[in-house]
Amino acid sequence: MKIKAFTLVEIIITIVIMGILSAGTLISIKHLYLKVAKSKTISDLSSDSQVVTDQISALLYNRVPSSVIGYKNNGTFDSIYNLNSTYNVVEWIGVASEAQKAGYYSGFVDLNRSDRATNTIYSPDINKTALSGVIVDKFSDVNSSDFALVFAGSFDDGSLALSSDFNSSFGWHGNLHNQIETIKRINDNNITFASTPKEIYEKYYLVDSAYAIARGVDINLNANCIKKLNRSDANTLFLFYNYRPWQGKTFCADSNGVKQDGNVTILSFNTKGFEAVLENDSIRFSVTLQKHIKGSENNITISKQKVVF
Repeated sequence: MKIKAFTLVEIIITIVIMGILSAGTLISIKHLYLKVAKSKTISDLSSDSQVVTDQISALLYNRVPSSVIGYKNNGTFDSIYNLNSTYNVVEWIGVASEAQKAGYYSGFVDLNRSDRATNTIYSPDINKTALSGVIVDKFSDVNSSDFALVFAGSFDDGSLALSSDFNSSFGWHGNLHNQIETIKRINDNNITFASTPKEIYEKYYLVDSAYAIARGVDINLNANCIKKLNRSDANTLFLFYNYRPWQGKTFCADSNGVKQDGNVTILSFNTKGFEAVLENDSIRFSVTLQKHIKGSENNITISKQKVVF
């Protein structure tokens, strides 16, 4: 009986065809993996950027108007009204909004019942115990002497930010705080200042902290407060809080400050850019997140913008 067998040529052709099919299969699997990885990365970055912009928006909404500055890691700063892209750190004075929303102070002054001789203003609805409790719960290590007050005055519209005295207005980075009144004592319905205010207006902001947002590339990553986070790099976006410029303090990872203070938390990783500008008296900021997909030659980039009035 004669047995039929494959010739060497047939075997070689079969091996070549199988190799081509295998290579095609591997390429298809790789493309499928990259497609799935790309979709997941886009979804993750889109979600993360939305969360970050919402958080920043909520914080900026409760700011003292015109207190917002841009800061460089060489120690210089300027009002947001004069900012350009070289100012990479954004800072502002925050209002004690939680206590106000809870009704523990009104934010308004009864001028007729205030006593200039004792540096005391009468402000309806101040509940000293509840007010102190909210702010202490917020920061854990503060007391009423850490509060300060800013009269709204005429700078709600930003006129102060364009004045020659702006650098001495809020105490930024070792400068004077001529627009911030330090508080000596808070009682129910009364606030007593440490010194006589130059001017008193019907509306005020009770302030409890300054805030700063910066990427790792623009701060001191070797600061102790950053090291405690155990995970950070040049593209990490940080939020600094619980520091008070009117007490001569700056944020804890400031490369230039001499009185670093406060706390820090991480807003997002993979942050390629953060920028804030002023448009029609509203703050427009953008956050750009970027991530590399293993096996791909391109990065996935998502940018979100938001306007805060």
